[in-house]
Amino acid sequence: MHMLSNTRDTKVGTNLNKLKTINLVTVSDPMRGNLTVVQSKQDIPFSIARIFYIYGIPKECERGGHAHREAEQVFIAISGSFSLEVTDARQSKSYAMKEPNCAVYVPPMIWAVVCAFSNDAVCLVLTNTSYDPADYIRDWDEYVSAIGKLP
Repeated sequence: MHMLSNTRDTKVGTNLNKLKTINLVTVSDPMRGNLTVVQSKQDIPFSIARIFYIYGIPKECERGGHAHREAEQVFIAISGSFSLEVTDARQSKSYAMKEPNCAVYVPPMIWAVVCAFSNDAVCLVLTNTSYDPADYIRDWDEYVSAIGKLP
C-alpha cells in the first residue's frame, strides 16, 4: 500500500525543501569504465555510520514505508532502477532513481517508500546512525501526529 496516495493536507511546514539530489563525482575512462566516489561530509552532508543495500526485490514490492526521527539517509541506485517516493504529509515528491552517480539526500522526519524496482535493481542506502528500532516511525497516523508537533 502506497502511503503517499493517502497523504493528507495538514497544517505543518514542509521539510521537503531539505531534500536534495547529489551529483556524485565520476571519473570515466573508455578503456577502464567508470569510478564514482562518495565521501562523508563532502559528497554527502554527514558522516556515514551505516551502509546497507537491498536487491532481489520483486517488482510489485515496496520497501521503507516509514520515517526516521533522527537518521539522515542518502539513496543511490547502484544498478537498475527504482522509485523513491517521499512526503512530509503535506507535499510529496517522487524520484526516478536510475543513475549510479546521482544520489538523493533524505533528512529526518520524511516518510519514504521505495518501489517500482527493475529486475536488476540494487538500492544502496547510507545513514548517519547505527540501526536503532526506536528511531523508526512505522505507523502513518503516529507520523502525522509527530510532525504536527514539530516547531
